[in-house]
Amino acid sequence: MEFEALNPNLYAQVLDELEIIPSTKPYQILFYGSRERGDFHLESDLNFYLVAHSTDQMKSQFIDSISRALQKLEDVAPVNMIAGDADSLRHRLKISEPGSVQLMEASSIFFGEGLFEDLKTDWEKWKQREIPKSDLIAYLEKRIRFFKQQVTRNIKDEISQLERITTLTLHIWALQNIHDLTHVELLKMDTPDQLAPLFTNLYRKEMEDSVFELLELQTRVRKLKVDVRWKREVSREDIHETKYKLISLRNDEEFMMNLWA
Repeated sequence: MEFEALNPNLYAQVLDELEIIPSTKPYQILFYGSRERGDFHLESDLNFYLVAHSTDQMKSQFIDSISRALQKLEDVAPVNMIAGDADSLRHRLKISEPGSVQLMEASSIFFGEGLFEDLKTDWEKWKQREIPKSDLIAYLEKRIRFFKQQVTRNIKDEISQLERITTLTLHIWALQNIHDLTHVELLKMDTPDQLAPLFTNLYRKEMEDSVFELLELQTRVRKLKVDVRWKREVSREDIHETKYKLISLRNDEEFMMNLWA
C-alpha cells in the first residue's frame, strides 16, 4: 500500500480507530484503485470498499464512524469510500460485473478478515465460466436507470452521475458488440486510465463515431471529477454542456425528462 509506506503513523492511527468501531457482524475494508495497483499519479484518490452486513449499514453512525476514520488519510489524497454487503457483491461477481471484478483481481485487505477470502474463493470458480452477457447487460441497464433517477445535491453528485452513466453505457456497448470479451477486458473497463486505450486499440474497427464521442466525453467527465475532488473551480456551463452531450449520444429522452422534472 503506497500510503502505508508514505505515512506509517497515520496508517496506524486509522487502524486504531477502526478497531474500536462497534459492529453487529464482522466487516472488512478493501483498498483498490490506482494507488493500490501502483499506476497512480499525484491527483489519484485513495479508494476503499467497505464490505459490511446490511444490519450494520443501516446504522448511520457505523458508516459515519468508518468514514471519519478514513478521512484522516485526506492528508495523503482525497478519500473515496463505497459500501456494500457480501451478498450483493457475490451476486455482482456471479454476473462478472466489472466493478466487482476489480475488487477481486486488483484490491488488498486494508482492515478486517473473513469476508473477502470467501468471496475470492467463489470468484476463482466463477471466473472460469463464460461471461453471462445477458444477465450483466440487464444489471448495468438497471444501474443506469438508478443513476438517471438519482437526485443530485451538488456539483460533485452531478459529475459522479454523469461519469457512471457514461462509463456504464460504454460497458454495455462492449458487451453487445465484442463477441470474445474476456474478464481481463472487463477489469480494464473498470480502470479509468485503461478504458479508452482498450477501446481504441482493440475495438476500433467495431466502433462508430458515437462511441468515439462517448470516450471523449468520459475523459472530459473524469477531468471534472478530479477537479471537484481537489476543490478546484468547476464551470456550471461545462457540466451543462457535458450533460446534454451525453443525452444526445444516448438519445435519452427519459434522462431529459428527469432533468426537467
